Amino acid sequence: MPEEIRKVSIPLLLEYSISLPASPKAFARLSKLIGDDVGLDYIASVMKMDPALTSHVLRVANSAYYGSPVKLSDIESAISRIGFNEVHKVLSLVIAHDAFYQALPSYGITATEYADECIAVAVASETIARRLGYDMNVPYIAGLLHAIGKLAINLYLEKLEQTVDLSATKLEGTLYEIEETILGLTSWKAGFELLKHWQFDPEIWQPIRQQNSPQNASHFVERTAILTLSHWLALQLSNYDSKAELPESIRWALKILNLPAFDLVSLLDDIRMEFNDRQNLFSMLV
Repeated sequence: MPEEIRKVSIPLLLEYSISLPASPKAFARLSKLIGDDVGLDYIASVMKMDPALTSHVLRVANSAYYGSPVKLSDIESAISRIGFNEVHKVLSLVIAHDAFYQALPSYGITATEYADECIAVAVASETIARRLGYDMNVPYIAGLLHAIGKLAINLYLEKLEQTVDLSATKLEGTLYEIEETILGLTSWKAGFELLKHWQFDPEIWQPIRQQNSPQNASHFVERTAILTLSHWLALQLSNYDSKAELPESIRWALKILNLPAFDLVSLLDDIRMEFNDRQNLFSMLV
């Protein structure tokens, strides 16, 4: 029962996080390298530090998706085949497979649901950044990692053999209010603590940290607005009601980003198209 769950210890949560996949940390480093136009050899050497990452990228490069009958066995050739413009997309999907394709029973979420949420928010963040003419890399990473706190909390509860399905409790309120009541912290806070511990840049973890009350953001306000809007748009992909009143946080985000509300329909269309493309690529990794 929820009342039997002990409040989460952040130091212990960070200690247990060593069991989480290493790929998100490698992805952040590789994304920065790709953005800095570092040479292929150096990027390949970083990728080789994660055997799972290497094997998945080779698998994708050799797939029918890229249409070559010649099988490759080295990561340098694989990167050359898919090209620098595509390597970020492939890497992000590999990370989604390694880190996010797993069930979270503490949240009543299947592996597919969790992976889809992470990818959808990442794609939405990228799409909004592109629409605004911003660099897309950081928003994409923040979107991809926005729910990593759920992963950390689920692992924490499993390690302590504490069973709870937060989605099935009889408590009233939002998920984050329920987390605060039962666990003593939200998954947003767990995620930012984890990413800060992993030495991610503040421009990635600050927007995640500020998701409890984005309108009060004092750092990286535009990036916080992008993540806030992206998270909401990802939830609207299958059932958007253009006549429904927009939440206050979304009206705030649109104002910060200088986006008119009528742009939401075209944004959703672009996000759906890109999300479907990522799902097709992701299906080769599952």
